[in-house]
Amino acid sequence: MTELLFNEFCSTYPFHMFAYLPLHAYLRCSGKRAILISAFAEAIYLAIFAILVYLGFPAVYVQYLAIPIFGVFLYYLVQTNIGIITFQYTFVLDYLMVIRACSFFICKKFFNCGFYTWQSGIITLILVLLTACFMVKRLIEIMDSLSAIQAPAIWRTAWLLPFSTTMIIVLLTGNIRDGSFNQAHLIARILLLVCMFLTSHTQILLLQFFKEQAEAAAKSETMEKLLKIQSDQYNLLTARIQDNRRARHDFRQHLTVIRDCADRGDLASLKDYLNDYEKMFQPQEIRSYCKNYAINAILSFYAEQAEKNGITMQVSIQMDDPPVIPETEFCVLIGNLLENAVDACAGSDAEIQPFIRLHVVQTGSSMLSITADNTSSGSPNWSGDKLLSTKHSGYGIGTESIRMIAERYHGDARFTWKDGIFYASIMLNP
Repeated sequence: MTELLFNEFCSTYPFHMFAYLPLHAYLRCSGKRAILISAFAEAIYLAIFAILVYLGFPAVYVQYLAIPIFGVFLYYLVQTNIGIITFQYTFVLDYLMVIRACSFFICKKFFNCGFYTWQSGIITLILVLLTACFMVKRLIEIMDSLSAIQAPAIWRTAWLLPFSTTMIIVLLTGNIRDGSFNQAHLIARILLLVCMFLTSHTQILLLQFFKEQAEAAAKSETMEKLLKIQSDQYNLLTARIQDNRRARHDFRQHLTVIRDCADRGDLASLKDYLNDYEKMFQPQEIRSYCKNYAINAILSFYAEQAEKNGITMQVSIQMDDPPVIPETEFCVLIGNLLENAVDACAGSDAEIQPFIRLHVVQTGSSMLSITADNTSSGSPNWSGDKLLSTKHSGYGIGTESIRMIAERYHGDARFTWKDGIFYASIMLNP
C-alpha cells in the first residue's frame, strides 16, 4: 500500500503546479494559501484512494476520482471564465497522461518493473522536473495570450479542443495498465500533445487578430464620433459667420439711429437704445481646455453632454501638443473615459451632485497620467478584474479599449469603485 500511495503521489501532485501557476493572476486567494489548499486536496484524494483500494476497489478505476476532486478545488480557487479554467485543466491532464505513458514505457523497457511500483513514481517525478520549466513557461504564455482578449462565446467551445485530445489519448493510444501499450502508442501521445501546442499557437494568432479588429472598430467608432463633433462645430461656426454678416448689415441702420440721437443730444434715448441693442446678443461661452483642436473638440462635446444632464464637469489638462501618443488613440482613450463617465452619472440616483473630474498630467517628455473620477450610485459588475458592459452581454468595449491602449504604450489601466465613486487611472509611458 505504501508503494502504491507513493507512486500515486508522484503521479498526481505535479497537477497542482501546472494547473495553478499559469492562472496565478486569477487566484481568489494568496499564493501561499493556494499551495496549502492544493496540498489539502491532494491529501483528501490520497486518503480516499487508500481507503477504496484497501476495501478492494481496483486502483485503475479509483485513480479517476482525482479528476473531479482536483477539478472542484481548481474551479473554487480560480476566478475567471469557466471555459478558460476547463481549457487549462484538460491541457494539464493531457500533459500528465503523456508523462505517465513515458514513465511506464521506460519502466517496462529498461527496468522491467510495473506501473504501480515506486520506480515508476520516481521516473514520473524525474520526467516532470525535466520538463517543468518548459511546460510552465509555455502554459503561462498560452494562458496569458488567450486571456488577453475576453471572448466568452469562444470559451464556451474552446475547451473542447484539449478535451478531444484527452479522449483520443484514452481511447486510441492503448492501455498502459494492461500491457498493450507500445512505442507507437507513446509516439502518438507525444504527437497529440505537440498538436495541442500548435493548435493553441494558432488560436493565439486568431485571437490576436480579433483583438486588433475590435481595437480598430473601437477606434473607428470614436473617430466617427469626433468627425460628427467637428462637423457640428463647423456648422455652428458657419451659422455664426452668417449671423455676423447680418449683424454688419443691420449695424448700418443702428448707426443711423445712434447718430440721430447724438446730433440731437438726446442721451436718454441713446442709452435706452443701446441697452435694447445689447440685449439682442446673448453671451456665448467658448470652451477651451487645451491647444489641440481634436482633443478640445472631444472635451467640449462631453462637457456639453454633462451640462445637459446636470453634471458638474471639471477638466485639467497639463500636457504638450501634440500628445505623447498618436492623436487618434488619445482621442479614443479620452472619449471612452468621458462617455462611460457621462453614462454612469446620467443613470446615477445618488444623493450627491453628479460630477466628473478629469485630470491629465504629463511628466517629463513622455510619461502621461490620466485620472477620471465620476459619481456612480451602483457598483459596476465585474468578472475577475474585467468590467462587464451595462449595454450588452460581455465585457465593456470602452474599458477594454482603454486597457489595450495602455498596454501598447507600456502603461497600465486600473478601474475601481468605492462609496458611490468610480475611479479610472491610466498611466502611459511610450
